[in-house]
This record gives sequence, C-alpha cells and structure tokens, in this order.
Amino acid sequence: MRPWTPLSLALIALPVQAQFWSEIANPKVEVTLVHPPGLGLKVERLAFAPSRDLNSRELADALTADLVQSRQVEVVDRAHLDAVLKEQELGASGYVEPATIARLGKLLGPSVLVIVNVNRSDLSRNQSTKEERSTDYKTKQEIVRLKRTSITSLDFSATVQVVDLSTGRVFGAQRLEDTPSLSNTSYEGFPAYPRDADVRRLAFETAKVKVLRMLLAWSEVRKLTFFDDEVFGMARAHERLRARDLRGALTLAQEGLEQSRRDKGQKPKFYPRAQYNLGIIHFSLGAYDEALPYLRAALDMQPDASIFQTALRECQEALSLQEALRQSERRAEPAPRAEPQPKFQPKPEAALAPGKASPEERLQRLQELFKKGLLDKKEYEAKKAEILKEL
Repeated sequence: MRPWTPLSLALIALPVQAQFWSEIANPKVEVTLVHPPGLGLKVERLAFAPSRDLNSRELADALTADLVQSRQVEVVDRAHLDAVLKEQELGASGYVEPATIARLGKLLGPSVLVIVNVNRSDLSRNQSTKEERSTDYKTKQEIVRLKRTSITSLDFSATVQVVDLSTGRVFGAQRLEDTPSLSNTSYEGFPAYPRDADVRRLAFETAKVKVLRMLLAWSEVRKLTFFDDEVFGMARAHERLRARDLRGALTLAQEGLEQSRRDKGQKPKFYPRAQYNLGIIHFSLGAYDEALPYLRAALDMQPDASIFQTALRECQEALSLQEALRQSERRAEPAPRAEPQPKFQPKPEAALAPGKASPEERLQRLQELFKKGLLDKKEYEAKKAEILKEL
C-alpha cells in the first residue's frame, strides 16, 4: 500500500474545505418539521383530574392555559368538572379510581383524562467560594480575588398519566424529573440567593413542554443552505425567498433548472445546485414528496456533498413525521358503528288471538304486555273488557 503523501492529503482536503466554505458563504432558509403527539394519538377533548396539592394544581393550571391558547384541543372547564364530581359524589382527592373513570366517561363523553401529580419540589441553597488570580498589566503584580456564589436549586419530580375515559385504558405515562438551579456571583461578600419562584418556574416550564408534546403536534424549525449564485437565476430566487414570496421563488427556481438543462457551458458545481435549490423551496412549502426527487438528483450528481446529504436526510425525516402525524389522526377517528339489529317483538294482537289460549292465560299475557309498555292504558282496558265478556 502506498503511503499517504502531503499532496494526496491536500487533494482529499480540498472538497471538504470547499463544502465548509459553501456552508459558511451561502445563506440559510428555514424549513419546518411537524412532529406528531408523543402519545401517537390526536387528542380532541381532555379534562384535568382534580389536583391533590398546590404544586400539582399550579402545573395543571399552566398546562390548561397553554392548551386553551393552542386551540388544538377542547379543554373541559375545571368548574364544570368539579360540579360533575360533586354531583356524582366522585370525590376530588387527586386519586381517580377505575370506577370513577368509567362514570366520568359516561358523563363527559369522548375525552381523555390527564392526571398530573407533582411528587417532589424541594428547594435548597448553598454557597461557594473560588479564588481567582490575575496580573495587573501596569504594576505586574499578582491580584487575588475571591469570587463568591450563592446558588438556589430545586429537586423536582412529577408524573403525568393520560387515560381514555371511554375505556379506562392508560394511553401514556411519563415521569418528569429536573434539577434546575440559578446563581448570583459577587466579589464583595456573598450575594443574595436567586428567588425561589424563578427556579421553580424553570422546572415547571420544562415539565410543561414535555407534557404538551405528549398531547399535541409540535413543530421544529431547522435551517438549510440555499445557493445564491448569479447563475441559473439562483440569486433572484433567493431575493424572492427573503421577501417571503415562496411561490415566486419556486417559479424562478423551476425556470433556472430548465435553463441548466439547456446551457451546458457553466461550471459543474452549478448543475446540482439548481436541482437542490428547487428541492429546498418545495421543502420550505411543506411539499416533502415533491422536494425529495430534486434533492436526490442533486446528491446523485455530487455524492460527496455534505450539504446535499443533510438536506435529503432532513426531508426523509419530515416525510416520516408527516406519516406518523396522519396515523395519529386516523387513530383518533371514531370506529364506524354497526347498525343495531331490530329485535323481534310479538305483536299484541298475535299474542291475544282468540282460540289459542284460555281467557285466564290471555289476561295474564295482557298484564305482562301492559307492564312492558307494549300497550297503553286505553288499549289495555279495551282488551281486558273483551276477555272478561268471554268469561
């Protein structure tokens, strides 16, 4: 095997370096990936179980506010739920029994019940001292200072359960644990401790994001490279993107690709870029299926381009997430209900046909039909009078 020479290593490094500068020198565009709910199910209506303590209620209230603001799900009003619990004598201890879940399902209709419990929220404070040394640039003497820090920390733990009220089945459960901390520093004595409320807010915000991502679809913005070369209308397409005219940019990119297929006198690097740019604009529009062929074509033309590899991978992930979101929506659709089969009920006239039973038997049957509600009182009295005449 021939040893690597400095020249051969330099030749390998050139494409890598060129790709690095391409990422630095070219602008970025935003693409959006939509994630399905963590439950794998689209929730349309939910209620929060009564909280057993103030911390649990505070977290449930924060979640309620965000869910209402999202307008993606209907939240059962807490006052309405409390009234239902009180009226049905179901209790409000924060612990919901299976029998309670079944009864709530009948009263509230198709919904999920979210049970939030904060199990631990313990604050702690500590201080530390660190010696810092430096040199005075004028006197060249060493300066020693003490950096004093006051830290407020929180040991936080909570659980959340999502229960299907129609079946009592637990859709999902998650443990939420966090240890946020804030610090203040000073070189003149120990500073004040950060406020407890600020540290607790950090833990609650983190927990809230995790729970919301269980219940709702959520989006994530990522940035990908867009080429703004003067060739094949790329720069003009980028101007349209900056002006948020995605349709205009799409038209220019399509024209630029057609031009690249006719004009073969440009540098080789511009041809895959024309394919790539058109794919990126489709990606920005959320048309992942349409973006994929152009991104693949660009990578086929330049397989070692990391920019193209990244964009293709992101687009494939977006397609997978889109399919997962569709599946979660299909699971939320109610199953088609079978038409109830009509039950056979003997006609009162057939049951009272003369000659088939004695008058006493017919009187007994008549009373049974009346008790079942198959005859009203007027009909019952008329039939009864006919039978009594026979006696």
